Amino acid sequence: MRVAYRVFIAAIISVFSIAMLAGTTEAAEKLKIRLAAQATSGQVFQYMAKHKGYLDEEAIDIEMIYINNGTDAFSALSSGKVDVLSTYGTGGPLIQIANGQKFTIFGGYMIIGATPVFARPETEYKGIESLIGKKIAIMRGGTPDIVLKGILHEAGYDINKDVTFVEIKRNQDVMEAVRSGQCDFGSVSTGFEPQIKESGMKIVMWPDELWPNHSCCRMLSRTEWQANNAEALKRLFRAYLRAERDMQQPEGMDTVVKLTMKELDMPEALVRSFVQSPHLIYETDPYKNKVVTMWERMQGFGYIKDKSINIEDHLNTSIYKSALDSLLAENPDDAFYKSKMEMFHTYNM
Repeated sequence: MRVAYRVFIAAIISVFSIAMLAGTTEAAEKLKIRLAAQATSGQVFQYMAKHKGYLDEEAIDIEMIYINNGTDAFSALSSGKVDVLSTYGTGGPLIQIANGQKFTIFGGYMIIGATPVFARPETEYKGIESLIGKKIAIMRGGTPDIVLKGILHEAGYDINKDVTFVEIKRNQDVMEAVRSGQCDFGSVSTGFEPQIKESGMKIVMWPDELWPNHSCCRMLSRTEWQANNAEALKRLFRAYLRAERDMQQPEGMDTVVKLTMKELDMPEALVRSFVQSPHLIYETDPYKNKVVTMWERMQGFGYIKDKSINIEDHLNTSIYKSALDSLLAENPDDAFYKSKMEMFHTYNM
């Protein structure tokens, strides 16, 4: 009887264990996110997280979709063809929100993004005042456009009277407008520094020097989708924060360069020009306060006219903090995660 009883108990424990394992497997079932990005600045957190196996460990499946045109990217997000946008600036998403789109910004990818102001070699530049009375080639709604106009507005200039912005659809055409003499200055997106120099032109100013941490690429999604997929986004941030931690280690950025070269089929010199630029900072933190500042400046120089929208309703820092909290709970003495929490309290409270 005792033997039979022990066999019976062992069988019960075995069944219970199998059930528990099945529940764990179900809980760790991979969640999927369709993430859109531009192919010109590198999805470095994604590449590192994939390389290190963090996406698998966090049970998150990221489908990368490269869309280089911001208008097409916002349309894809609005229609549900993609779930998350990553590298489309801050100003563009804010304009979409101001126009009634139900989007919510929930994290960051870059806080500054290497968007130089440049000119022909003979053009004199002594400071922001050198732009007054000149023609400036720009892509409307992009980070170079919003940040440069924000700088001029804060300096007391009227962007509609004191300068002439010539709106052009492509970065390559912005450079050609300056090279050919149609415009005096221009500003382009991340990744075009080598082309500027190859065209015989010079960089005269980096906007982050006049507007530090101005807010570049933010991560956003449809508000309703975000509410229903908070767990997937938490897993995404856990993987990306772990990748960001590795990027801070010796040789970390060299690994990023190699991964970006492979993923985007770009030459090493081009990749290093933006990945290791002192004017580009990859950063997962939402930087909510900086987004609010950009919203207020855009209202100031007339890009956002509807004063009834509360931008705070379109900013969510809780998912990012939940991911960071969980990593800190697992690694309470980790200096990197501690510094990230200090940063969070500085820029999001």
